[in-house]
Amino acid sequence: MIIILFGLSILLREVFHIHIPFMKIIFGLLLIYLGVRVIAGGAWKNKTSNTSVFAESDMKYDPIHDDYDIVFGSGTIDLFKMETPTQKRKIEVSVVFGNGTVIVNDSIPMKIEMNSVFGASVLEDKRVNALGTSYNTTSAYKEGQPYVLLETNVVFGKLTIQSKKW
Repeated sequence: MIIILFGLSILLREVFHIHIPFMKIIFGLLLIYLGVRVIAGGAWKNKTSNTSVFAESDMKYDPIHDDYDIVFGSGTIDLFKMETPTQKRKIEVSVVFGNGTVIVNDSIPMKIEMNSVFGASVLEDKRVNALGTSYNTTSAYKEGQPYVLLETNVVFGKLTIQSKKW
């Protein structure tokens, strides 16, 4: 890829007299990559059980975690085997510059809040593009009963929520 970009740079400079410094751009992007990697999760840490940075991962529901993050990567967060809550609980899913899928169980009472900033959040017939917030519930949700609040935040990415029946 670098060789192709270098050849394209020579072609653009010699034929069209357009100078694009590809090597400086690549070096700058490499420094940005390393900086974000250090900030987002330790120097060389790619993922934990609830965080994925610069990687593709499949995360399973873990009752000790209340937040799941996908940063500069892709992943699936499987909340299907979550137990029915005895009190209100909040789970937060964030996708930043990435692509994610959340699988939820329709028989678990759940209220879903989809927030999007220059991204897309998709749930069956509901869609939030660019900027906005949308709300939805599973079929088991009843007002006044314990439920799970699933708050999703998408920034420059895409998140798809799949609701499956038990």
